[in-house]
Amino acid sequence: MIESSVKEAFNFPEPLEMEKLSTGLINHTYKTTFPDGQVFLLQSINTKVFDDPDKLQRNYLKIQRHFLQENAYRLPGILKTHDGGLLFKGPDHVWRCFEYILDTYSPVVSSTPDQAYLVSACFGNFSAKLDNMDPLNIQTVLPGFHDLGLRFIQFTDALAGASDTRKKAAADLIKKAADHEALVGFFAKVQSSPRLFPLHILHHDCKIANILFKNEDDKIYCPIDLDTTQPGLFISDIGDMIRSMVPNLPEDHQDVKDLDIRGDFYEAIKAGYLESMHAYLSSEELAQIDMSGKLIVYMQALRFLTDYLNDDIYYQISYSEQNLDRAANQFRLLELIIDYVEGQSQRAKIYVPG
Repeated sequence: MIESSVKEAFNFPEPLEMEKLSTGLINHTYKTTFPDGQVFLLQSINTKVFDDPDKLQRNYLKIQRHFLQENAYRLPGILKTHDGGLLFKGPDHVWRCFEYILDTYSPVVSSTPDQAYLVSACFGNFSAKLDNMDPLNIQTVLPGFHDLGLRFIQFTDALAGASDTRKKAAADLIKKAADHEALVGFFAKVQSSPRLFPLHILHHDCKIANILFKNEDDKIYCPIDLDTTQPGLFISDIGDMIRSMVPNLPEDHQDVKDLDIRGDFYEAIKAGYLESMHAYLSSEELAQIDMSGKLIVYMQALRFLTDYLNDDIYYQISYSEQNLDRAANQFRLLELIIDYVEGQSQRAKIYVPG
């Protein structure tokens, strides 16, 4: 039930039709239909994840205006409160309201290489259209989000404080983490070389569910869910798309022997992203583009392993070894990507969209 103060804050007329949407793991969202047929999205912001909601709205407005100036995407408009605010801060929740774009849809998963190509090209274009904006004009909302150095420190701290039982159970994966520590050194060099590896404005949550497609022709309308958008390094968006779309099985799959990578998806993601971003990446970034998947997968493997060593305090689990299984899954994925990239450099495989 939505409090009356929320409805009053946004001048909602009565009677309202409100439907809770199941999509989204962080914020709660309601499709809200006015008596005259207008439709909006009312959303409560999870302040445990986003502790400064005002930053989210300021970033959104800057990006929305920039896209309009660039004749790029038309993002959903913000419905302001009765006193002109971008948010309503109620006693229990912080609320915001967006225009609902009719005659559009968001798929759940990328099921073909062509879809992976479209997703990657879209998020590449998102950053490309923001390239002439100073990245520091967009405020950081999740500090350290893709900082591999920080994640490795958190891992070593967790290892130092872990119980003997958990260290014994995770011994093989702890060794794998050490075996790939050179990736931390590579990341440090990237992070400390801003002229060669500059900051870009990146979406940081690149999945097909965060893209609106038009019902009439299935073409892309715009990317959505910009809350995680912030300055970042070139590895982040393409690396996360490789991590999430290239494996044949999800990160929760328990038997790593079943895990494999889909080379056609890998090439599609790479081709789509570079189609949009090639002109905006430095020669050094282009030369190291295949490091992206390795770094992001290794980072996620460390995060799952760290949480297991910390007695599962961050990620939700449904059984006691789930974070250990997730870490094993990601370390296996890392090995598969390393093998694939080494072989791919000899084959020079190229993806051609259908």
